[in-house]
Amino acid sequence: MKFKLILLFLFFISILTLPSFSITQSDDPNRVYKVAIIPFMIHSQENLDYLREGINDILTSRITEERVVLIERSIVERALYDEKPMRHDETVAKKIGMRIGVDYIVLGSITKIRDYVSLDACLISVAEEKPPVTVYIQQKSIDDLMVKISDFAQDIGYKILGSRTMAGQPDEPRHPFITRAFTVERIKYGDVLKVYIEAEDPDGGMFRIATVVDQAGYGRYPISWVYLKPTDRKHFKGYLQWNTFSSKTSIITEGTPITLTVCVFDKSGKRSNPFTFPITFESGVKRASSYQVPSPFDQKDVKKLGSVDIELMDLTLLPR
Repeated sequence: MKFKLILLFLFFISILTLPSFSITQSDDPNRVYKVAIIPFMIHSQENLDYLREGINDILTSRITEERVVLIERSIVERALYDEKPMRHDETVAKKIGMRIGVDYIVLGSITKIRDYVSLDACLISVAEEKPPVTVYIQQKSIDDLMVKISDFAQDIGYKILGSRTMAGQPDEPRHPFITRAFTVERIKYGDVLKVYIEAEDPDGGMFRIATVVDQAGYGRYPISWVYLKPTDRKHFKGYLQWNTFSSKTSIITEGTPITLTVCVFDKSGKRSNPFTFPITFESGVKRASSYQVPSPFDQKDVKKLGSVDIELMDLTLLPR
Protein backbone atom coordinates (compact mmCIF):
# COMPACT_ATOMS: atom_id res chain seq x y z
CA MET A 1 0.00 0.00 0.00
CA LYS A 2 2.86 2.33 0.89
CA PHE A 3 4.56 1.77 -2.48
CA LYS A 4 1.35 2.31 -4.46
CA LEU A 5 0.84 5.68 -2.73
CA ILE A 6 4.44 6.65 -3.54
CA LEU A 7 3.91 5.61 -7.16
CA LEU A 8 0.73 7.67 -7.44
CA PHE A 9 2.43 10.67 -5.86
CA LEU A 10 5.39 10.49 -8.25
CA PHE A 11 3.06 10.19 -11.22
CA PHE A 12 1.21 13.41 -10.38
CA ILE A 13 4.44 15.23 -9.53
CA SER A 14 5.88 14.19 -12.89
CA ILE A 15 2.90 15.71 -14.71
CA LEU A 16 3.24 19.02 -12.84
CA THR A 17 7.01 19.36 -13.32
CA LEU A 18 7.68 18.43 -16.93
CA PRO A 19 11.20 19.62 -17.82
CA SER A 20 12.40 21.38 -20.96
CA PHE A 21 14.96 19.15 -22.66
CA SER A 22 18.28 20.67 -23.64
CA ILE A 23 18.61 20.54 -27.44
CA THR A 24 22.20 20.97 -28.57
CA GLN A 25 22.94 18.32 -31.20
CA SER A 26 19.76 17.84 -33.23
CA ASP A 27 20.24 18.17 -37.01
CA ASP A 28 16.84 19.84 -37.35
CA PRO A 29 15.85 21.94 -34.30
CA ASN A 30 12.20 21.89 -35.41
CA ARG A 31 11.85 18.18 -36.06
CA VAL A 32 9.17 16.34 -34.10
CA TYR A 33 9.91 12.71 -33.20
CA LYS A 34 7.23 10.05 -32.87
CA VAL A 35 8.04 7.48 -30.19
CA ALA A 36 6.31 4.29 -29.04
CA ILE A 37 6.90 2.32 -25.86
CA ILE A 38 6.51 -1.45 -26.04
CA PRO A 39 5.30 -2.81 -22.65
CA PHE A 40 8.34 -3.76 -20.61
CA MET A 41 9.17 -7.43 -20.08
CA ILE A 42 9.26 -8.64 -16.47
CA HIS A 43 11.93 -11.01 -15.15
CA SER A 44 10.88 -11.85 -11.59
CA GLN A 45 9.21 -14.52 -9.52
CA GLU A 46 6.91 -11.80 -8.18
CA ASN A 47 3.92 -10.35 -10.01
CA LEU A 48 5.17 -6.90 -11.00
CA ASP A 49 2.42 -6.01 -13.46
CA TYR A 50 1.43 -3.00 -11.36
CA LEU A 51 5.02 -1.75 -11.51
CA ARG A 52 5.09 -2.07 -15.30
CA GLU A 53 1.86 -0.04 -15.56
CA GLY A 54 3.17 2.69 -13.28
CA ILE A 55 6.50 2.93 -15.07
CA ASN A 56 4.78 3.14 -18.45
CA ASP A 57 2.59 6.02 -17.23
CA ILE A 58 5.52 7.95 -15.79
CA LEU A 59 7.71 7.45 -18.86
CA THR A 60 4.88 8.62 -21.09
CA SER A 61 4.38 11.81 -19.08
CA ARG A 62 8.08 12.61 -18.66
CA ILE A 63 9.28 11.89 -22.20
CA THR A 64 6.47 13.77 -23.95
CA GLU A 65 7.24 17.42 -24.82
CA GLU A 66 6.86 19.73 -27.80
CA ARG A 67 9.34 17.79 -29.98
CA VAL A 68 8.66 14.26 -28.75
CA VAL A 69 5.22 12.74 -29.27
CA LEU A 70 4.31 9.42 -27.64
CA ILE A 71 2.03 7.14 -29.63
CA GLU A 72 -1.06 5.96 -27.76
CA ARG A 73 -0.58 2.67 -25.98
CA SER A 74 -3.69 1.14 -27.58
CA ILE A 75 -2.11 1.57 -31.04
CA VAL A 76 1.06 -0.21 -29.91
CA GLU A 77 -0.90 -3.04 -28.30
CA ARG A 78 -2.97 -3.48 -31.46
CA ALA A 79 0.19 -3.78 -33.56
CA LEU A 80 1.61 -6.34 -31.13
CA TYR A 81 -1.64 -8.29 -31.26
CA ASP A 82 -1.56 -8.35 -35.06
CA GLU A 83 2.11 -9.35 -35.26
CA LYS A 84 2.02 -11.85 -32.36
CA PRO A 85 5.83 -11.88 -31.96
CA MET A 86 7.45 -14.82 -30.16
CA ARG A 87 9.81 -12.44 -28.38
CA HIS A 88 10.57 -8.74 -28.11
CA ASP A 89 13.89 -7.86 -29.73
CA GLU A 90 15.36 -5.25 -32.07
CA THR A 91 13.99 -6.90 -35.21
CA VAL A 92 10.46 -7.08 -33.80
CA ALA A 93 10.70 -3.51 -32.47
CA LYS A 94 11.61 -2.14 -35.90
CA LYS A 95 8.80 -4.11 -37.52
CA ILE A 96 6.27 -2.71 -35.03
CA GLY A 97 7.74 0.76 -35.43
CA MET A 98 7.38 0.69 -39.21
CA ARG A 99 3.84 -0.61 -38.89
CA ILE A 100 2.70 2.30 -36.71
CA GLY A 101 4.94 4.94 -38.30
CA VAL A 102 7.28 6.06 -35.51
CA ASP A 103 10.87 7.26 -35.42
CA TYR A 104 11.89 5.40 -32.26
CA ILE A 105 10.79 2.40 -30.23
CA VAL A 106 11.55 2.08 -26.53
CA LEU A 107 12.04 -1.57 -25.62
CA GLY A 108 12.83 -2.51 -22.05
CA SER A 109 12.61 -4.85 -19.09
CA ILE A 110 12.18 -4.89 -15.32
CA THR A 111 14.32 -7.41 -13.44
CA LYS A 112 14.15 -8.27 -9.75
CA ILE A 113 16.76 -10.64 -8.33
CA ARG A 114 16.54 -10.96 -4.55
CA ASP A 115 16.35 -7.39 -3.20
CA TYR A 116 17.84 -5.69 -6.25
CA VAL A 117 15.57 -4.19 -8.92
CA SER A 118 16.83 -2.94 -12.27
CA LEU A 119 15.21 -1.17 -15.15
CA ASP A 120 16.76 -1.02 -18.59
CA ALA A 121 15.55 0.33 -21.89
CA CYS A 122 16.85 0.10 -25.42
CA LEU A 123 16.13 3.06 -27.71
CA ILE A 124 15.84 1.71 -31.25
CA SER A 125 15.82 3.91 -34.34
CA VAL A 126 13.21 2.65 -36.80
CA ALA A 127 13.83 4.64 -39.98
CA GLU A 128 17.56 5.34 -39.69
CA GLU A 129 20.49 2.94 -39.43
CA LYS A 130 21.66 3.85 -35.96
CA PRO A 131 22.92 1.44 -33.28
CA PRO A 132 20.53 0.92 -30.34
CA VAL A 133 21.18 3.08 -27.29
CA THR A 134 20.67 1.75 -23.77
CA VAL A 135 19.51 3.45 -20.59
CA TYR A 136 19.88 1.59 -17.31
CA ILE A 137 19.31 1.98 -13.56
CA GLN A 138 19.59 -0.44 -10.64
CA GLN A 139 18.47 0.09 -7.05
CA LYS A 140 18.17 -1.93 -3.85
CA SER A 141 14.39 -1.64 -3.62
CA ILE A 142 11.33 -0.79 -5.73
CA ASP A 143 10.80 2.44 -3.78
CA ASP A 144 14.39 3.55 -4.53
CA LEU A 145 13.90 2.65 -8.19
CA MET A 146 10.78 4.77 -8.51
CA VAL A 147 12.62 7.81 -7.14
CA LYS A 148 15.02 7.53 -10.09
CA ILE A 149 12.36 7.08 -12.80
CA SER A 150 12.26 10.78 -13.69
CA ASP A 151 16.01 10.84 -14.40
CA PHE A 152 15.63 7.62 -16.37
CA ALA A 153 12.89 9.14 -18.54
CA GLN A 154 14.85 12.36 -19.03
CA ASP A 155 17.85 10.37 -20.23
CA ILE A 156 15.68 8.69 -22.86
CA GLY A 157 14.45 12.12 -23.94
CA TYR A 158 18.01 13.45 -24.27
CA LYS A 159 18.98 10.50 -26.46
CA ILE A 160 15.94 10.93 -28.72
CA LEU A 161 16.78 14.61 -29.27
CA GLY A 162 20.47 13.91 -29.69
CA SER A 163 21.57 16.17 -26.85
CA ARG A 164 24.36 15.66 -24.39
CA THR A 165 23.90 15.13 -20.67
CA MET A 166 22.87 18.37 -19.01
CA ALA A 167 25.59 20.44 -17.37
CA GLY A 168 26.07 19.58 -13.73
CA GLN A 169 24.79 16.01 -14.07
CA PRO A 170 27.22 13.11 -13.61
CA ASP A 171 28.22 11.07 -16.64
CA GLU A 172 26.04 8.10 -17.52
CA PRO A 173 27.05 5.10 -15.37
CA ARG A 174 29.05 2.49 -17.22
CA HIS A 175 28.20 -1.17 -17.00
CA PRO A 176 28.48 -4.39 -19.02
CA PHE A 177 26.56 -4.52 -22.27
CA ILE A 178 25.58 -7.60 -24.29
CA THR A 179 25.92 -6.63 -27.95
CA ARG A 180 24.64 -9.91 -29.44
CA ALA A 181 23.17 -13.19 -28.25
CA PHE A 182 21.70 -16.23 -29.98
CA THR A 183 20.28 -19.67 -29.32
CA VAL A 184 17.76 -21.96 -31.01
CA GLU A 185 14.12 -21.78 -29.94
CA ARG A 186 13.05 -25.42 -30.40
CA ILE A 187 15.02 -28.31 -28.97
CA LYS A 188 14.73 -32.00 -28.13
CA TYR A 189 14.83 -32.89 -24.45
CA GLY A 190 18.29 -34.17 -23.58
CA ASP A 191 19.99 -32.26 -26.40
CA VAL A 192 22.94 -29.95 -25.75
CA LEU A 193 22.00 -26.30 -26.14
CA LYS A 194 24.58 -23.60 -26.82
CA VAL A 195 23.75 -20.01 -25.84
CA TYR A 196 26.02 -17.63 -27.74
CA ILE A 197 26.93 -14.27 -26.19
CA GLU A 198 29.13 -11.33 -27.13
CA ALA A 199 29.54 -8.63 -24.48
CA GLU A 200 31.77 -5.70 -23.60
CA ASP A 201 32.58 -3.35 -20.74
CA PRO A 202 34.81 -0.28 -21.32
CA ASP A 203 35.96 -0.50 -17.70
CA GLY A 204 36.98 -4.15 -18.01
CA GLY A 205 34.90 -5.09 -14.99
CA MET A 206 32.78 -7.98 -16.27
CA PHE A 207 32.85 -10.70 -13.65
CA ARG A 208 30.15 -13.36 -14.13
CA ILE A 209 27.24 -14.43 -16.34
CA ALA A 210 23.81 -15.25 -14.93
CA THR A 211 21.47 -17.72 -16.62
CA VAL A 212 17.86 -17.76 -15.47
CA VAL A 213 15.27 -20.32 -16.59
CA ASP A 214 11.53 -19.88 -16.07
CA GLN A 215 9.16 -22.78 -16.77
CA ALA A 216 5.44 -22.32 -17.27
CA GLY A 217 3.55 -23.75 -14.32
CA TYR A 218 6.71 -24.29 -12.29
CA GLY A 219 8.35 -20.90 -11.88
CA ARG A 220 11.97 -19.87 -11.77
CA TYR A 221 14.86 -22.25 -11.18
CA PRO A 222 17.90 -21.20 -9.11
CA ILE A 223 20.27 -18.94 -11.05
CA SER A 224 23.24 -20.63 -12.73
CA TRP A 225 26.46 -18.57 -12.56
CA VAL A 226 29.52 -18.75 -14.83
CA TYR A 227 32.59 -16.78 -13.74
CA LEU A 228 34.65 -15.07 -16.41
CA LYS A 229 38.40 -15.33 -16.85
CA PRO A 230 40.44 -12.13 -16.41
CA THR A 231 41.09 -12.05 -20.17
CA ASP A 232 37.33 -11.88 -20.82
CA ARG A 233 36.44 -9.00 -18.53
CA LYS A 234 36.61 -6.22 -21.13
CA HIS A 235 35.24 -8.15 -24.11
CA PHE A 236 34.26 -11.74 -24.79
CA LYS A 237 32.59 -13.78 -27.49
CA GLY A 238 31.63 -17.33 -26.66
CA TYR A 239 28.89 -19.71 -25.60
CA LEU A 240 27.36 -21.27 -22.53
CA GLN A 241 26.68 -24.99 -22.87
CA TRP A 242 23.58 -26.55 -21.33
CA ASN A 243 22.97 -30.29 -21.30
CA THR A 244 19.18 -30.24 -21.00
CA PHE A 245 18.97 -33.83 -19.74
CA SER A 246 17.99 -33.76 -16.07
CA SER A 247 18.66 -36.35 -13.38
CA LYS A 248 15.30 -35.32 -11.87
CA THR A 249 13.16 -36.54 -14.78
CA SER A 250 13.42 -38.96 -17.69
CA ILE A 251 11.01 -36.96 -19.85
CA ILE A 252 9.82 -33.45 -20.55
CA THR A 253 6.22 -33.19 -21.75
CA GLU A 254 5.93 -32.45 -25.46
CA GLY A 255 5.58 -28.72 -26.08
CA THR A 256 6.82 -27.61 -22.65
CA PRO A 257 7.75 -23.90 -22.92
CA ILE A 258 10.51 -22.20 -20.97
CA THR A 259 12.25 -18.85 -21.16
CA LEU A 260 16.01 -18.58 -20.80
CA THR A 261 17.51 -15.23 -19.84
CA VAL A 262 21.20 -14.32 -19.79
CA CYS A 263 22.87 -11.19 -18.42
CA VAL A 264 26.35 -10.16 -17.31
CA PHE A 265 27.33 -8.66 -13.95
CA ASP A 266 30.43 -6.70 -13.04
CA LYS A 267 32.23 -6.90 -9.70
CA SER A 268 30.16 -4.09 -8.18
CA GLY A 269 26.88 -5.83 -9.08
CA LYS A 270 25.93 -3.67 -12.07
CA ARG A 271 23.95 -5.74 -14.57
CA SER A 272 23.97 -5.69 -18.35
CA ASN A 273 20.94 -5.59 -20.60
CA PRO A 274 19.26 -9.03 -20.48
CA PHE A 275 18.57 -11.25 -23.49
CA THR A 276 15.54 -13.52 -23.12
CA PHE A 277 14.85 -16.49 -25.38
CA PRO A 278 11.60 -18.49 -25.56
CA ILE A 279 12.42 -22.21 -25.94
CA THR A 280 10.06 -25.12 -26.56
CA PHE A 281 10.83 -28.82 -26.12
CA GLU A 282 9.68 -30.79 -29.17
CA SER A 283 10.67 -34.34 -30.06
CA GLY A 284 10.44 -33.89 -33.82
CA VAL A 285 12.98 -31.07 -34.32
CA LYS A 286 16.54 -31.45 -35.53
CA ARG A 287 19.47 -31.34 -33.14
CA ALA A 288 20.56 -27.94 -31.92
CA SER A 289 24.09 -28.44 -33.31
CA SER A 290 22.73 -28.71 -36.86
CA TYR A 291 21.32 -25.16 -36.95
CA GLN A 292 23.29 -22.46 -38.76
CA VAL A 293 24.83 -20.03 -36.29
CA PRO A 294 24.67 -16.33 -37.28
CA SER A 295 27.63 -13.97 -37.46
CA PRO A 296 29.78 -13.30 -35.48
CA PHE A 297 29.30 -16.63 -33.73
CA ASP A 298 30.19 -18.61 -36.86
CA GLN A 299 33.84 -17.60 -36.55
CA LYS A 300 36.71 -19.66 -35.15
CA ASP A 301 37.40 -17.45 -32.12
CA VAL A 302 34.14 -18.41 -30.38
CA LYS A 303 34.96 -20.35 -27.22
CA LYS A 304 33.15 -22.15 -24.45
CA LEU A 305 32.64 -19.81 -21.49
CA GLY A 306 31.17 -22.38 -19.11
CA SER A 307 28.22 -24.65 -18.43
CA VAL A 308 24.66 -23.95 -17.35
CA ASP A 309 23.88 -25.93 -14.20
CA ILE A 310 20.08 -26.13 -14.23
CA GLU A 311 18.07 -29.37 -14.01
CA LEU A 312 14.50 -29.20 -15.24
CA MET A 313 11.42 -30.84 -13.75
CA ASP A 314 8.45 -32.40 -15.54
CA LEU A 315 5.29 -31.11 -13.95
CA THR A 316 3.22 -34.13 -14.98
CA LEU A 317 5.40 -36.35 -12.76
CA LEU A 318 5.06 -34.24 -9.62
CA PRO A 319 2.70 -35.56 -6.92
CA ARG A 320 -0.62 -33.73 -6.73
